[in-house]
Amino acid sequence: SVVWTTTVAVFFVEMGDKTQVATAALGARFQDVLLVAAGTTVGMMLANAPVVLVGEAAAGRLPLKLIRGLAAGAFALIGLWILIFG
Repeated sequence: SVVWTTTVAVFFVEMGDKTQVATAALGARFQDVLLVAAGTTVGMMLANAPVVLVGEAAAGRLPLKLIRGLAAGAFALIGLWILIFG
């Protein structure tokens, strides 16, 4: 399902970032992994939920085909820049 696909994708993308390092450190310090994990999850949801809601509202109003084309062009230019000057 979409939920599990997103969950797994975010897990792999976020592995090793500051949030996971902080969660591990806090879990070790306070000896309560479940409460620390719950707090981290709630904090991430509070930080991300507004962005998701605004993005969903904007997606219906923005020309996504144009945005995808511009993003692809920008990535291609960055890639060429790195190949030539990197």
